Amino acid sequence: MNNNKLGFLPEYISWSTIVFTLLAIVTFFAVSNPSLQYATRMGFGGGIVNYSEKSLPPNAGGGAPMMDNSVTSRLMRPDYYPNPEVPITDTREFLKTYYKASMQTRDVSALTRRVETTVRGYDGRIDNESSAEKYGYVSFVLPQAKYETFRAELESLVSSRFLKVNISSQNLLSQKVGIEEQQKQADSKLANYMTARQKIVNAHASTVRAIQVQIDDTSVTSNERISLEKLLANENASYARNLSNADANIKYAQDWVKGVQTQDAILLANVATVNGSVSIQWISLWNMVRAYLPGYWIPSIFAVLAVLSFMNDRRRFRTV
Repeated sequence: MNNNKLGFLPEYISWSTIVFTLLAIVTFFAVSNPSLQYATRMGFGGGIVNYSEKSLPPNAGGGAPMMDNSVTSRLMRPDYYPNPEVPITDTREFLKTYYKASMQTRDVSALTRRVETTVRGYDGRIDNESSAEKYGYVSFVLPQAKYETFRAELESLVSSRFLKVNISSQNLLSQKVGIEEQQKQADSKLANYMTARQKIVNAHASTVRAIQVQIDDTSVTSNERISLEKLLANENASYARNLSNADANIKYAQDWVKGVQTQDAILLANVATVNGSVSIQWISLWNMVRAYLPGYWIPSIFAVLAVLSFMNDRRRFRTV
């Protein structure tokens, strides 16, 4: 006996209709409720790195460590640069680039190895590396001149759906200008010390000549000659002390000049490299499908399949 007076429901509903309907409902709630998505959050963490380990950007002070026991390290502290106002007319750029990428894959260890190989293939240096079943991390430094080609190859390792990139650049012009000002000061100080030393030498030579003339004078008495010889000895002792101090000042200024030159070389070398990191995360099949079908595409597809299956049931099992 047929109780379906409206003739809408078939006498029999196939399992495919039931399954598609249930999948449409489950995936709808999974998409609507983030707690049911089992999504792996993409980030840039995972490696304990700082600039002293040559991976993450330096602070605003910039700079790099120098020998603590040298005069240079006292004159130019590693984290110290003067921060002068840079005039708008100075259009130089000393751009330091920082690169971060996050990738998702089904095979973390294999992709981590490919990232390392790519870095080394462009004359890069690996500073940190870790790889586990569901997470990998690589931090590196590579030449700025090879950055663009490296980036193109690295980002081709995964589909754009499974890649996030964060790039930042900082113009170190103010640090460069600060170093240049320090260079001028150091050069000026060295020149002053050199001039002062020469004055000491000239004054001493003049004084010695004057005393020696008096000593060589035949009209000088024995007591006067003894006094002049003592005066000459005192002059020589004073000259030795003054010359030693002058040489110490010159050495100080020379170390200062060398320290500033070293800082300049470090800054230029820093600009000539790119610091980067790549974090690699395992992705579930669900999230992989969602990457290709974002939003409510998945439940919509199952809903359409359920409707089509239901229509087929009506055709096959409709009431006579």
